[in-house]
Amino acid sequence: MKREEVLKKLKEDDHYYGSFGKQYLSASNVRDLLFKPTDYGKLEKTLPLIQGGYFHTLMLEPEKLNTYHVLDVRTRNNKEFTAYKNDNNLHQYDILLSHEVAQINTWADKLKANFDIHDMIYDSENQFEVPEITEIHGLQWKGKCDILGKNFVYDLKTSSNIHKFRWSCKEYCYDSQAYIYQTLFNKPMKFIVIDKSSLEIKVAECSDQFIESGRQKVEDAVKQFNKFFKKDAEYNIDDFVYEETL
Repeated sequence: MKREEVLKKLKEDDHYYGSFGKQYLSASNVRDLLFKPTDYGKLEKTLPLIQGGYFHTLMLEPEKLNTYHVLDVRTRNNKEFTAYKNDNNLHQYDILLSHEVAQINTWADKLKANFDIHDMIYDSENQFEVPEITEIHGLQWKGKCDILGKNFVYDLKTSSNIHKFRWSCKEYCYDSQAYIYQTLFNKPMKFIVIDKSSLEIKVAECSDQFIESGRQKVEDAVKQFNKFFKKDAEYNIDDFVYEETL
């Protein structure tokens, strides 16, 4: 398949996250490969995951909001929610509650109301949800950037505490994401972050040290992948043993 055809296919979420896209590694794989390799390749549905997806869709592709299931109930522990979930054969975190959507709307409204942030996101030359592929450390990688600008790649993030975002970057391997995306798109990366409670906003640039930290993590993740998951791998992941010094 030609490169242009691959990228066109990866533009669609069903292909990007489905079996076609799984032939490529992505930034989201790094954390599992490094810290919980027995979970590699598994996608756990969580509330933050669907909230983040809705937030990105609201900000960048609002025409696709009708693909989300939203239910006007207060809790997931009631008969109406359970009936809707079962009738539509859904996971509980395939469904957002209306008050959760209202909260997400406040995040989006706050970002859009800031003139500098609005211009950063919605510059007329920007492209949204742009896929790319390349080889990194001998393996094929994919990425889909939120915002591809003329001079930067931008990624939208939410934070439980914006003043601890630096530590969240380490915990969630955002440094490896930045390294991968800068390699994929050949542009420096910035994170646009909003605090989910205080609604404070931060624009975080990626230093050379941050990118180097990400590069090292990706290199270690590739070693782990080659050890357990490549074709004819020497080791079986079922035999993996976690080690810890207490």
